[in-house]
Amino acid sequence: MLKPLNLANKPTPIEIIDIAIKIHIKRDDLTGLEASGNKIRKLEYLLADALDKKCDVIITCGAIQSNHCRATMFCCAKLGLKGVVILLTGPQNYQEKTYQGNLLLDYLFGAEIHLLPKVKYEKKQEYAQQLIDDYKKKGHNPYFIPTGGSNGIGALGYLYAMEEMASYIKLQGIDSIFCAVGSGGTYAGLLMGKYIFGLETPIYGVLVDETPEYFIAKIKNIIKESEQVLDKKFDINDSDIKLINGYIGPCYAIPYPEEIETIKQLARKGILLDPVYTGKAFYGMLQEKEQIGFTNPLFIHTGGIFSLFAYKEYFKQ
Repeated sequence: MLKPLNLANKPTPIEIIDIAIKIHIKRDDLTGLEASGNKIRKLEYLLADALDKKCDVIITCGAIQSNHCRATMFCCAKLGLKGVVILLTGPQNYQEKTYQGNLLLDYLFGAEIHLLPKVKYEKKQEYAQQLIDDYKKKGHNPYFIPTGGSNGIGALGYLYAMEEMASYIKLQGIDSIFCAVGSGGTYAGLLMGKYIFGLETPIYGVLVDETPEYFIAKIKNIIKESEQVLDKKFDINDSDIKLINGYIGPCYAIPYPEEIETIKQLARKGILLDPVYTGKAFYGMLQEKEQIGFTNPLFIHTGGIFSLFAYKEYFKQ
């Protein structure tokens, strides 16, 4: 069994707030400062695998304000690894507009940054492979981490995160668990953890990108990869994968007024959501209350605080 690195502050607390109903919040935004959010749990396993394979260059990819890329570049700086990120830019010239938030931190952590427009980013796998080949020619041993760290190794971070919550979920009578779904690894890990630790509570994933069909297939594939890593079979059916669509808004990473108001509302209770993941997921959870019929939910706060600084124009309005 792959032994994870110790990079995150764990266990994270569970806090209770009242917004019409009592909501339990798993504060995975408190996994650390520079590594704030859910990605660090995945990276504890992925980077352990990279070091086990004697890799010295870490290559990954994501949107220009990617929490995953920022967390990965922070870990590379801590571990003395070369960090390389392939980032999707927007439709405009982002050279000045986005030198803030997560992208600013990528630079400060010493990352080698490749900014690609959408047409080139759609071929990011080919671009990454070229970088891998180039580094190999220079005598390096590169390691590629997919978007969000979401594969069979990365998902183990949230399989074992469920161990932190299992007793609480049972004792508090939690009747539903919610999280954002942006690359599928967190949700897949939680679902496997539910199986491992004997929970009956349904887990709902609020989509912030793509379609339910896309993520059902991806989550199933991640679970299959984890089964190979663990040499264990999970008795998980399609009906166990409960995804909620309709709260993406105009598109990925573009917030909308109802979401912004939700972020403001939570901020006044001392909880900072972000415009890309948790803002949409929390708003979607509240909107689905009557349809699902939950009364005692647990929300997985997956972080994203640094991206707030790249969206200040939405809050000025």
